[in-house]
Amino acid sequence: MTDITAHLPHRYPFLLVDRVLEREPGLRVVAEKLVTIGEPYLQGHFEGRPLVPGVLLLEMLAQAGGFLEADSLHDAAIFLAGVQDARFKAPALPGDRLRLEVAAVGAFAGLMKVKGVVTCEGRELCTATLLVKRL
Repeated sequence: MTDITAHLPHRYPFLLVDRVLEREPGLRVVAEKLVTIGEPYLQGHFEGRPLVPGVLLLEMLAQAGGFLEADSLHDAAIFLAGVQDARFKAPALPGDRLRLEVAAVGAFAGLMKVKGVVTCEGRELCTATLLVKRL
């Protein structure tokens, strides 16, 4: 998939998925985010030692989870509806190529439950179970 914006409603500066590497619809997605020093959220988080806020790592997983469903979510909105068991194990820094792996766990009451992990060069940075809702 080359056109991320055809599949997600998010736009700069809040589009946090750069590329989808693997996709098994309804089952799993592997996506990528390259963290550059120019990311707006790094300007004040933190001066002298920029790092990606943990909540944005969760949002990256939620956006990657948007690729589990339909071929195009352009006319729909998706949002992060819940976070369970989030663990932050190491920081994501400028220059990191983040691998976002999301697997479907189930669906109920209009929600999709997914398990996600953010890694960089084989190191686990963040794990979480997320609830994603499509409007």
